[in-house]
Amino acid sequence: MVALDACFTKNKKYPTQLFLATVHDGNSQIVPLAYGLAPVENFENWMWFLHNLKISIQGLSSDEVFIVSDRQKGLEKAVSEMLPENPHMHCGHHLKMNVQKHFGKVAVQVLQSLFHAPSEERFNSILEEAGNRLDCGREFVQYIRRIDPERFVRYALPLPRYGRTTSNSVEVMNGALKPIRDFAPCRIVGQMWMYMLRLFCERRETANRSTERFTAFAKERLSEEETECGRFISISADQYHARVQTDGGLKQWIVRKIYTQYVDRIWFQKSLQQCYRLIVPAIIDTELPMQVSYRAPPPAIRTSRARVVRIPNGGPSSRAPIAEFEYPVVQEPRVIPPAATGGDSTVVVATAGRRRNNTRVRCCGVCRQSGHNRSKCPLTASLREPTICQDMTPDV
Repeated sequence: MVALDACFTKNKKYPTQLFLATVHDGNSQIVPLAYGLAPVENFENWMWFLHNLKISIQGLSSDEVFIVSDRQKGLEKAVSEMLPENPHMHCGHHLKMNVQKHFGKVAVQVLQSLFHAPSEERFNSILEEAGNRLDCGREFVQYIRRIDPERFVRYALPLPRYGRTTSNSVEVMNGALKPIRDFAPCRIVGQMWMYMLRLFCERRETANRSTERFTAFAKERLSEEETECGRFISISADQYHARVQTDGGLKQWIVRKIYTQYVDRIWFQKSLQQCYRLIVPAIIDTELPMQVSYRAPPPAIRTSRARVVRIPNGGPSSRAPIAEFEYPVVQEPRVIPPAATGGDSTVVVATAGRRRNNTRVRCCGVCRQSGHNRSKCPLTASLREPTICQDMTPDV
C-alpha cells in the first residue's frame, strides 16, 4: 500500500510543497519511498511526481499495488491517469472529516461501519438504517452513493488492506520531518538524503541481527491470537479440524500444524532484510517529462506595524538627533490652553506629518516641535512646577 500526500514547507522565504510517497515494512514501520519538491500542489505537479515515481520503481504500475490518497488538488485525477491499473482507495480520515462537517458525528459512526462491511447486502442494510435514523439521512445516503464502493468499502476492494483505512503514514512522516521542512529547498533535499541513509542503515543492522523467523510486529500479533484462541473450549478435533465452543455458539475452525501458510510473506524476517538490503538510490536525470519551473519564488514580505522611533527625555539641550522633515502638514493644528502658556491661547501648527517611509516622526506630542518630547516641553513646564496652596500654608 503506497500512501501519497503533500505538505507545506516551513520556510516562509521560499514556500514550496513537499511531495511524499510512503509504505510500511514487515515490522509495521513507515518507509519513505520517494520525495520531491514543487512550487504548488496541483494536477500538473502530481503528474510529474507520479511519472518519475513510476519510472524509478519497477513494478509500481500493477494491480497488486494499492494507492491510498485523499481527493484534493488533482491527486485523484493524476493517479487515475498515470496509474490506471492500480487499485485506488480514498483516505478514510478525510472522508470522516467531510461527513462530520456536513452531517455530524453520528454519521461518522455509520461511515466507520461502512468501511468494514463484509458484503454488499450488509452495506445496503447499513445505509438503509442510516437513512431512517439520521436527521439528514437522505442527504447522507446520496453523498455515500456518489462515492465508488471500490474506493473505501471492504467487500469491494480487490486487495487486502491489512486493517489500514487511511493515509496517515504520510502525516506521521510529515511530523517526523518537521525540523527538515524549516530549511531552504536545496537544503531540504540534502537533509532528506541524509535522513533516509541513516534510517535505512539503522533498520538494516537491526534486521540482520535478528534470528527470529517472524518480525517483532508479526510475533506480537501471533502471540495475541494464540492467547485469544486459548480461551475457546475444544469439543472435537482431528489432525486438521477442530470444533470449538464460543459465546456465540459452535463454530468450525481449521487448525493447521504448519500455520505459516496463512501468514503473508511480508511478515517474515527475510522480507524485512530484503527491504533494506539495497542503498538509497539517487535519481540524476535532468530530462524531466514536463516543463517545471525550479526558480525560487521571490522572498515573502512580512507585514508588521510601523517602526516607532522614540527620542530620549533630554530636552532641547540633549544630543538626540533632530529629524528633518520635507513633506507637508498632514495633521490638524493643536491649541494650547492659556493656563499652560500664561497668556492667550496659542495655536501650534505641526511642522511635519506623522509618517514618512513607514517611520513615525520624532517630535513633541504637545507643540509638535522636534528636539524634545512632551515631558520636557517648555509650554507645559509651568504645569509641572510644584505650587503651595495659600489655604494650606501653616501659621507662623
